[in-house]
Amino acid sequence: MKKLLILVLVVLVFGCDSDQDKAGRFLLKGNEAMGKGEFNEAVRLYTEAIAKDPDFIDAYNNRGVANYRDGKYVEAINDYTHILLQIDPEFSSARRNRVNAYLDAGRYEKALEDLMVLKNVFPDSAFVDFSRGLVYHEMKDFSQSIDAFNAALKKDEKNPEILINAANGYFMLKDFKSAEALLNRAMAIDATEPNIYNTLALIETAKSNYDKALDLVQQALKLDITNPYFLNNRGYIYLMKSDLENAEPDIRRAIIGAPQNAWAYRNRGILLFKQQKYEGAIRNFELAEKLEKEVPMMHVYWAKALVAMERMVEACQLIKEASVNINSDQELKSLNCG
Repeated sequence: MKKLLILVLVVLVFGCDSDQDKAGRFLLKGNEAMGKGEFNEAVRLYTEAIAKDPDFIDAYNNRGVANYRDGKYVEAINDYTHILLQIDPEFSSARRNRVNAYLDAGRYEKALEDLMVLKNVFPDSAFVDFSRGLVYHEMKDFSQSIDAFNAALKKDEKNPEILINAANGYFMLKDFKSAEALLNRAMAIDATEPNIYNTLALIETAKSNYDKALDLVQQALKLDITNPYFLNNRGYIYLMKSDLENAEPDIRRAIIGAPQNAWAYRNRGILLFKQQKYEGAIRNFELAEKLEKEVPMMHVYWAKALVAMERMVEACQLIKEASVNINSDQELKSLNCG
C-alpha cells in the first residue's frame, strides 16, 4: 500500500471563455507538467488556475501534490489546509494528502489528528490504519505501529506492503521470528516485492549472518537496482565483512540517492573510521545525528574515533550524554570515564 496521493484529473468542456474555463485550461496544463515530473512548472500553472478561480479546489489539491512531490511539505500542507479551512472541510482527498505531508514533515501528532477524522469518515478503510502504523513507526512507537498494521491487515489481509511494514516493526523490537513469519506471508502473495528480501537481509545482518544477508540484499537489488536504502544496507554488510573496497561505492551511491538518510552517514562514518580517517568519521556522525538522534552503533564508533584521536574527555562526555552501552565494545569498556 503506497502512500496515497490524490491527483484529480478533470475533463472540462469549454464554452465561452470565462475565468472558470481559463482556470480549467491551466489545471489541465498543470496536470501535463505533473505527469512529466516538472513540479515547479505544475505549481506555476496551478497558481494561474487559482488566480482565475480563487475557490478552485482541484487546483489547490493538485498544487499541494506537486509541492509534496517536490519535497516542499510546508507549501503542500498550506494548500491542503486552505481547502479544509476556506473551501470544503469535508474534502477528504485533501485531508488524506495532508496526512502524508505531515508524516514526511515530521509533524506526527498533526498526522494522527487528521487520521482520527478520517477514521470516523472511513471506518472500514485499511488506508487509515496503515497510515497510523507509518506514523507510529516514525515516532519509534513500534508496538503501536504493529497494532495499527494488524488492524489494517484485518481489512486487507493480502496486501504485501502492510505485511512488510508490520514485519519492520517486529524487526525493530528484535522479534525476528514474528517478522520472518509475516515476510513469508508477503512472499507467498508477491515474491517480486524487493522489500521482502531487504528486510530479511536486515534480520540476518542483526544475527551476524553476513553471507546470508548479502545474498538476500542482492536479491532485493536485482528487483530494484538503484534503491539507495538497499545499497546502503549492502554497504553496511560489506563493512561488517571488512570489505571496505565494495562498501565505499555502495554507501556513496546511497547518500546521493537519499541525502536525508541518517543511516547512510552513519555507515560512511564507520567506513572512514575503519580507514583510520577519524576527523571525517566524526563529521559524518555529526551529520547523521542532525538527521536522526538515535542510530544504532553510531555513538559507539563516534566515541571510538574520539579515543583514537586521544580526545578522551570528549569521548567520555559523548558516552554519558548518548547513554552509550560501552559493554558492547572492549576498547570503550576499558576507558576510564570516572
